[in-house]
Amino acid sequence: MFISGLAGVLVSSGASRADVAVARDVSDYLMKAIQACWNMPQNTTSFARVRISLNKDGSLAGPPKILDPVTPRREKVAEAAVRAIARCAPFPGLIPYAAHYDLWRDVVLTFNPAQDPEGGPPAVGVNDIDKLLEKYKKAE
Repeated sequence: MFISGLAGVLVSSGASRADVAVARDVSDYLMKAIQACWNMPQNTTSFARVRISLNKDGSLAGPPKILDPVTPRREKVAEAAVRAIARCAPFPGLIPYAAHYDLWRDVVLTFNPAQDPEGGPPAVGVNDIDKLLEKYKKAE
């Protein structure tokens, strides 16, 4: 259904393993929460990116914002994404991560109806994160 770039951004910025783990947990939670409200547009393979700003209690700090140019096909996906976010908000599962609020205050979600809705995002193990952290540390 969709993926969130939160953990990937943290890995590329050289964040700690703990921050990457929190980002992964938050991304997984948001994916599962929003997926329950997502009505996938039919006959489309386009995707849409949506930025959401959140309060510490998991409520939306403002309306979701559609990113990138929107073409007619993407517009269907983007509108469905915004509806799903609004329908599922607030996200009380974020409250336990309030100490890491700066990591999830603003999140960009990528909605991709072409991705298998049952499969979810690819699994990322601890070893994968370690490899990515090492790769980006060497690149600096």
